[in-house]
Amino acid sequence: MAWKDKLQPASFRGVPFEVESDDGSFGRRVQVHEYPDRNEPYVEDLGRATREMNIAAFLIGADYMDKRDRLLAAIEEAGPGTLIHPWYGERKVALKEPARVSHISKNGGMCTITLSFVEAGELAFPSARDSHGAQTLLAADKAQEVAISDFAGSFSLRQMPSFVTADALGALGDGLTGIEGALGGARGLFANPLGFLQKQLPDLLGDPVALGTSVFGMFRRGEAVLASAQGLFGGGGSYSMNRDAVRALTSVSRQFQAAPLPSATASPSRQRIVENRQAINALMSRAALVQASGMTATMDLPVHDDAIQLRQQLTGALDGDAMTANDAVYVALQDLRAKVHADVTNRLGSSARLQTIRPVSVMPGLVLAYDRYEDVGREQQLVETNRLARPGFVPAEPLKVLSA
Repeated sequence: MAWKDKLQPASFRGVPFEVESDDGSFGRRVQVHEYPDRNEPYVEDLGRATREMNIAAFLIGADYMDKRDRLLAAIEEAGPGTLIHPWYGERKVALKEPARVSHISKNGGMCTITLSFVEAGELAFPSARDSHGAQTLLAADKAQEVAISDFAGSFSLRQMPSFVTADALGALGDGLTGIEGALGGARGLFANPLGFLQKQLPDLLGDPVALGTSVFGMFRRGEAVLASAQGLFGGGGSYSMNRDAVRALTSVSRQFQAAPLPSATASPSRQRIVENRQAINALMSRAALVQASGMTATMDLPVHDDAIQLRQQLTGALDGDAMTANDAVYVALQDLRAKVHADVTNRLGSSARLQTIRPVSVMPGLVLAYDRYEDVGREQQLVETNRLARPGFVPAEPLKVLSA
């Protein structure tokens, strides 16, 4: 088939016209970045350029004026329209500039029209959809509410001898100490020093709702931790701190779930001790899980491998706690588990994977970061990921680095 046979009759919004010539512009948009002491620039690709098509059209024949008027009416309609281009076929376009019409007396019976089109895209507004992180925080709030209610219904010292009260105080103190120990004394994670809460325990014992609320309130909210706590867990940055904190909270929750209980006897007071211990362990476990869930929802997850591990550990701990919970708590914890899983899974696509490299020689972390990423600001990431004790002398040994 000859090339002329492939041409299509030109028209705009269904009004035909003839084409004398055309030209267009195609390609991509780029931004050139030039740097001192570098011979080659960095070219940043900003996406495909807007396609433009310019057409020198003409109308001819005894009725050329009627054809002209119909074409002008089509040109003046609002919004984009359909162009049938002889060489490019059907395109959705808009007039970039007003059309120019020209009549020459010696060329009677015809007129020329200059048309300049650009492709017309869709006006796309942000689509409404659920924020997985926000949904996780709402589910965490619900789990906290239900857990406090469950604790208030399970914990009691009413008409009990003093040794039952003493045992409850000891169990609560041990629980707070266990959480603080698991977190390595990370003061930035707590709203107030735990010693302050421990001093309040005797006054809170008579009001289980206030006691449960105070235990959950010992932590800063997940997002507040991310903004304020720095340099914890061996001096790492905020990402490693939050990652290790979530792991520690998940681990200590499992310890409370598996904590041994004293033997129950026929004595009502001894039975109450066991029930109160169960309630306290569940309260501590759920406070840790709610905090870990809130932190996971608000923290960055730049490392794919870490995100998978955190998701597995946290959802597993939520499952473990739910297995021994009553119906209301079970539903709340399972809902929280589903929201955590969906949130982390949704963000995995933007997480980089870990790769193993071996530097060619001992070098400073700044040099390795620049060689790898052309960004010296990534040195801290290398230090945190590999727990390098001397960043100025990175050994020529296998190292874990992010793929991007």
